[in-house]
Amino acid sequence: METTIRIIDPKSEYLNQEFKGACIYYDIHHTGGNNVVDLFRAEIKPGEKKTFYSTQIDVPHYENQLLQERINELGANVGDTVIILELGSGSYKANFDMSKPYLITNITSSGHVQFNNGEADIFRPKIQKIN
Repeated sequence: METTIRIIDPKSEYLNQEFKGACIYYDIHHTGGNNVVDLFRAEIKPGEKKTFYSTQIDVPHYENQLLQERINELGANVGDTVIILELGSGSYKANFDMSKPYLITNITSSGHVQFNNGEADIFRPKIQKIN
């Protein structure tokens, strides 16, 4: 999937413009500090790329594109009841039973899927929608 980057930095000459682009550096150790930023690269015009900080772009706009891609890959959305066909890495409560139906209660843009409000949280599982 091709994603776009929307510039929101009022100091940028590209303010309110949208370009093909993606995250090129994601700090997995975000600690909540004010100076923590990720880096994004956008193609301003053919052959010309520019790097932006996450503070300069519309991050929710970007993450919504990734979330939609995860939903499309999964073939289901929050509120759907599914059977889990294949587990990925994740966490599971005691007595987790893959053979019973589960309600999807959250999906993240990275592909973590939460079932039954935390009974299981699985990274990119394979599922079959039953409703």
